[in-house]
Amino acid sequence: MPGATPLATSFDGSTDPAVASLVAGSSKSSANEMLEYYTQELTRQGFTAVPAASAAAGTASALAAAGTLVRDFVRSGGKETATITVVTANGQAVATVGISVNQSAFK
Repeated sequence: MPGATPLATSFDGSTDPAVASLVAGSSKSSANEMLEYYTQELTRQGFTAVPAASAAAGTASALAAAGTLVRDFVRSGGKETATITVVTANGQAVATVGISVNQSAFK
């Protein structure tokens, strides 16, 4: 995200699907802004947000009330997944984006 600072990254291409993660922080953007930015990026890459299940709606509300935002995504008929989690701590929003993709999707 423009203006965010990468705090940690990881990538394991030795597995199929491959897994990668990014942790980035921003004191200039809100948690909602970070969630929307990464949502747009994943959607642009062909991922679809998974609607919250009704049974999990209470959990989602509790997480949001605690300052944690979570959104899950799928692609390739559910064979590829991604999750965005954003928390606010010490005056900054911190986003963790984890993704599991088929190796054939690498660019």
